[in-house]
Amino acid sequence: MHFILEDRRGCKARVAGREVTIFSSNDYLGLSAHPEVIAAASEAARSFGVGTGGAPGTTGTTAVHEKLKNQIARFESRDRAVLFPSGYQANQAIHHALDSEQTVFFVDRRHHPSAMDGVRLARKSRIVRFDHAHLEELEKGIGDNKDHTCVVSLPSVFTVDGDIAPLDRLISLKKKTGFILILDEAHATGCLGKNGRGIEEHFNLKGAAEFLMGTLSKALGSQGGFLAYDELNLQYLTSFFRPYEYSTSLSAVSAAAALKAIELLDNGPGLMELLRRAKAAIIEKCKKRGIDIIHGESMVMLLPCSDSERLQANLFEDGFLTITVQANLGGQMQGCLRITPMALHSAEDIEAFARALENYKELIC
Repeated sequence: MHFILEDRRGCKARVAGREVTIFSSNDYLGLSAHPEVIAAASEAARSFGVGTGGAPGTTGTTAVHEKLKNQIARFESRDRAVLFPSGYQANQAIHHALDSEQTVFFVDRRHHPSAMDGVRLARKSRIVRFDHAHLEELEKGIGDNKDHTCVVSLPSVFTVDGDIAPLDRLISLKKKTGFILILDEAHATGCLGKNGRGIEEHFNLKGAAEFLMGTLSKALGSQGGFLAYDELNLQYLTSFFRPYEYSTSLSAVSAAAALKAIELLDNGPGLMELLRRAKAAIIEKCKKRGIDIIHGESMVMLLPCSDSERLQANLFEDGFLTITVQANLGGQMQGCLRITPMALHSAEDIEAFARALENYKELIC
């Protein structure tokens, strides 16, 4: 089903005149609807308008952009951050900027399409795809290319199935082989780690990656993307970030919203705790009804179905918005609902969702 939202307020929306509760949103912390985030965005719109009118190197940089860059660099424990209109562009930019005849990219086969497109733009480099989380295969590939600059690229949290990259094992391999590491923090920022600082905090491995790519559009509730890195790692770039230089800057409205969102996340683990409680409640309420949701430590969960589109349609009729995905489960592609908690989900929302799922157990694997 293709949903057109007529209105949305946090985890509640109106679609085709029907009031629904969303259980498949990437707005994990509900910050897009937070009053302080909305107020910050509104103030930026009054001060700067709704567009920037230029690229960052011309007239497209405001004081809000500068504050956000500094805030992200601090949040990610890096020297610098660069902003992009989207996470997709940020992923393309970093891969293109590392392009050289000496470079070999090693990319997990389940990486996001934005990264795959990024390595395709790196036309001087070679690309080696390795099986999902198969570090033995990765190690062999790096060994076969030890005279080249090896760059390993993968998401901290895999978009479809929620798997977390084995960063501890990756870093052990990195110490042996010396590859450059790019981590895509799209579904890790605000969701992993005690304070929501992502996979490096989760594994207590601060500074593990040379380049962190992230988005402002998921847990931070705004729009845009970023790259964070230390000055030392500029030596690896063969060009600067073309999508940054030649795109109109993201709006000051989006920048101000993201800036306030990070400030709220920095205020303490309260939002993270609400998100974790919502996730635990979804799993528990479903389990009590004999429904086993596939879950790990990320906020992305899967519910395998015999007919995912029919289950999605039935849930929509009952007032719940979900999305369907094809996930690789045990080497076989399986239709699933991709379920994500939100910090805004109430106990009543979760109870009603689990009760609705129970009505369609014949469609659940």
